[in-house]
Amino acid sequence: MRIYKRKGSPYWWVTWNGQDGKRHRRSSGTRDRKLAEALAAKWLKDGFMERHFGKTREVPFGEALLRYAKVQKRDHARTFKRSTRHRLKRLQEWFGTYTISEITLSVVQDYMDERLETVSLATAQREVTVLRAILNKAYREGTLDRAPRVPKFKAIKSRDRWLTPQEEERLVAAAPRHLVPIIRFAVDTGGRVSEILSLDWRDVDLTNRRARFRDTKNGEDRTVRLCDRATATLAGLGPKDSGSVFTFRGRSIDSVRVGFNKARRIAGLEDVRFHDLRHTFASRLVQGGVPLYDVMHLMGHKSLDMVQRYAHLAPDYQDRAIQALNAFGHKMGTIGGREAA
Repeated sequence: MRIYKRKGSPYWWVTWNGQDGKRHRRSSGTRDRKLAEALAAKWLKDGFMERHFGKTREVPFGEALLRYAKVQKRDHARTFKRSTRHRLKRLQEWFGTYTISEITLSVVQDYMDERLETVSLATAQREVTVLRAILNKAYREGTLDRAPRVPKFKAIKSRDRWLTPQEEERLVAAAPRHLVPIIRFAVDTGGRVSEILSLDWRDVDLTNRRARFRDTKNGEDRTVRLCDRATATLAGLGPKDSGSVFTFRGRSIDSVRVGFNKARRIAGLEDVRFHDLRHTFASRLVQGGVPLYDVMHLMGHKSLDMVQRYAHLAPDYQDRAIQALNAFGHKMGTIGGREAA
């Protein structure tokens, strides 16, 4: 194994003889020699484990994406500049914390659920097509054990899963301490996980009970009013002049995936996803009699189409429907096609 600098590159490079007898050369992507040495040792170990135990090393999604991007930029430069690079950026933002082996059908469905709140089905499908191509390339190159199951979505039924108060308490009881205020805040504001984790104290006004989510999925900032519990949640964490609102051991939280998945399993709520906390927020508003138009604005949607799924939860929805049918039936004076007795 040799670590060296290439002409024109600021990074340390590594070259070594692999278990397959071939010579490998790879950039460490770092200017830190110590870190480059650690990466080189890991690559050697990964090769050994794969050769002798059939274990494929865990490849970060970002690494697989970069390999795909280089080929696309080289072979399809115009398409890459026009559209592919934008789709890759979106995929990296969402899947950046995953390894390629962790991207299952369920994970892709979560991605589609969230994207369909702000883009058309066709746009989301094109992004998933690029995702499928990245994973297929990884499989062909031997860094993924099995070809990915990422089907073409012809029609996707919107999820309508929301938590009852009892289910919420079970989830909170099973969650680690730092995750509890995040779950409560998500249910009480309808914030997306990316919006909540990026919330800064500079955008919190406890006096006027408001919080601002910046750079949301629809490209605009959104200010939300805080209910009593949401206000108490933030008050219990601070306040501070600046910095991330939700932290763990003094550091910003980048992802809740591991902790949330463990909590939902312990609580017996394996069908619940973090995004369903946003559905819970909307469902409770509608059940409380809040008009759909107001729910649309509170959730940061630009059209009523995205909140129509909650219409049936309105407290007088079925009553009004039955009353209308009864009134029509009385006017007709028939039941089952015969004269009413």
